[in-house]
Amino acid sequence: VYPCHEVVKMDYFIPGCPPDADAILTVLDDLIHGRPVALPRSLNHYD
Repeated sequence: VYPCHEVVKMDYFIPGCPPDADAILTVLDDLIHGRPVALPRSLNHYD
């Protein structure tokens, strides 16, 4: 068993298991609108 990033080249990583719905929406919205992908700290932490 290998992590996905060791088998397939990943362009983006959304943390979480499963990732938070707001984080997914933020990344997709940035990609669709041609903006740089950046998750705010509120969506990118584990505490």
